[in-house]
Amino acid sequence: MSFSEVTGNIVNTALSVVGGAARYAPAPISSFASQLTSSSSAVDIAPEYRDLLQKQLQSQTELQQVTLYSNIERSQHESRMAAVRNIRVG
Repeated sequence: MSFSEVTGNIVNTALSVVGGAARYAPAPISSFASQLTSSSSAVDIAPEYRDLLQKQLQSQTELQQVTLYSNIERSQHESRMAAVRNIRVG
């Protein structure tokens, strides 16, 4: 086998692995959670637990939003501070 044939086989194998992985992408958890908390769910959840689950999902969503906003603000701050640090050095 020549070098180009070996590399071609490696590339084809890698592409088939990567292409196959896309088929197994996980479904969003929110659809699963909404099925659990809906009243017509196939899973029988006691009403007090359904309320707790709904509150937990709501708090997790809020935490994700706060984290996203915090990361954006931190990134903007670091970008601004980089300019200030460059002025001090120069």
